[in-house]
Amino acid sequence: MELTAIYHRQESEYAYLYKEGQLHIRIRTKKNDVQQVILHYGDPFIFIEDKYEAKKEMTKATSDALFDYWQVTVSVDFARIQYIFELLDEEGQGIFYGDKGCVEHTQENLDAEGNGFKLPYIHEIDGCQVPSWVSNTVWYQIFPERFANGNPNLTPDGAREWDAAIAPNRDDFFGGDLQGIIDHLDYLKDLGITGLYLCPIFEATTNHKYDTTDYFEIDRHFGDKEVFANLAEEAHKRGIKIMLDAVFNHIGYQSAQWQDVLKNGENSPYKDWFHIQEFSITEDKLQNPRELPYHTFAFASYMPKLNTANPEVKDYLLSVATYWIENFDIDAWRLDVANEIDHQFWKDFRKAVLAKKPDLYILGEIWHTS
Repeated sequence: MELTAIYHRQESEYAYLYKEGQLHIRIRTKKNDVQQVILHYGDPFIFIEDKYEAKKEMTKATSDALFDYWQVTVSVDFARIQYIFELLDEEGQGIFYGDKGCVEHTQENLDAEGNGFKLPYIHEIDGCQVPSWVSNTVWYQIFPERFANGNPNLTPDGAREWDAAIAPNRDDFFGGDLQGIIDHLDYLKDLGITGLYLCPIFEATTNHKYDTTDYFEIDRHFGDKEVFANLAEEAHKRGIKIMLDAVFNHIGYQSAQWQDVLKNGENSPYKDWFHIQEFSITEDKLQNPRELPYHTFAFASYMPKLNTANPEVKDYLLSVATYWIENFDIDAWRLDVANEIDHQFWKDFRKAVLAKKPDLYILGEIWHTS
């Protein structure tokens, strides 16, 4: 048995409160190395007198090129747990794996108080609280500029012809808009879609709209608030939820706040809204993306990074988040590059939006282990 491949960490994605008093416990082993994994578990205080109260065989949930991943769902009576893993190979040789690592496969080690992992108290508020409607939702992601053109009057100047034979370039416009989505709601419903995730729809200069210039306005090439209200209403009539994209890590170069910084430098009331390393910010300093005098998303000079720890920035963005809930009854927020924003901001965000709509769904974009 390859002991160095075995991995588990409590209070992580390897051990967490799932829902309704249920815990997910996971462990990693070398691929095809372990035949069986058994979780021994119970209350840590009962353990002192009676040892582990229960055991449950784990299921191999998935594998990758190197490892097998095992999982089991358990429930506990007193909102706390102590547990240890028993691993057996094909020859029946075994080890116990706990808080002290791998130990010999003996009854003494199974019964030793210090060997088990512990979750001292399982707080419901720390659990994964996903609204009940989400598990039955079939999501459809829409990049509004490329989905459908429902109002040619809004088409940007220089947009390319709406022709599937044309291979689009990254920066091309084709004229998709919100009316185009409305016109296809019945089509989407017939597909079985019950949730629409819209890539950014707020005022911006690019076709992707991740360079927001005004979070309180619909992009002029997509429509206006009246059209969006109609989209939300018509979608809801068909049992379709609406999720918007919260691009709060950075803002657009043409936003009023950033333009004020460019104009007034250190005298700008918005200078602390950003992560500015050096004043003044002039065109000649923008030539090398790796030597920008301010932090950005990636090295994109046109998307300066917001300082979400600044109380003014936080208040502004939280007002954006609640505005679209209060006025348009959106059902979910997708958090763009959520891992690049401080945890305190997201905690305050969660509190603010759920106060407005308790069953709102919050989905963070994170492409790595989290």
